[in-house]
Amino acid sequence: MPLKGLKVRIYPNKVQRLKVKLNFVYNRFIWNQILNLLMERYKNNPKIPFLNAHALNNLLPALKKEFTWLKNAESTSLQATNHDSVEVYKKVL
Repeated sequence: MPLKGLKVRIYPNKVQRLKVKLNFVYNRFIWNQILNLLMERYKNNPKIPFLNAHALNNLLPALKKEFTWLKNAESTSLQATNHDSVEVYKKVL
């Protein structure tokens, strides 16, 4: 069975472009927060159990309460960012 590809180009309007840019900012912020949390936990006690992505996803509502502008972010992209940061941090350790 041959594989077929399809190239698609989208043309978002100004509001959509702004939302995409803001989601990159939100994801970068979550990445930095989670990475800082993991490094501080390890620095304080290296023998403490490692947090997985599911445990970190449970921290997202608290972060959204603290930083109310995070409520505008796509929740699934924040969860994916959590997952990616955990995978990278595991490789570093």
